[in-house]
Amino acid sequence: MLYTELIFSMIILMLLLTIISGTIPAQREALQEAIRQERAQLIAENMFWQEIDNEYLNSVPSKKFSITYDVVVDGKKYKVTINAIKFERPQK
Repeated sequence: MLYTELIFSMIILMLLLTIISGTIPAQREALQEAIRQERAQLIAENMFWQEIDNEYLNSVPSKKFSITYDVVVDGKKYKVTINAIKFERPQK
């Protein structure tokens, strides 16, 4: 009786270890993908601030506008859309 309980507990332990060891690579890949998306967002924001100037803002007819950038991070291509609102800066 003791041996069957021991074998059952070892089988359950092996199943748990298999499940846990299988989820770790998936979690690591999900984390890497989130980091790549965040880097793509930062790159697109930098491109946005380099591109936007007073001439561009004056040419936009509405107060809200959006710009989409294609960004490549680590060989993967991401489309990043930045939604912005135009506002008047107070004069100093």
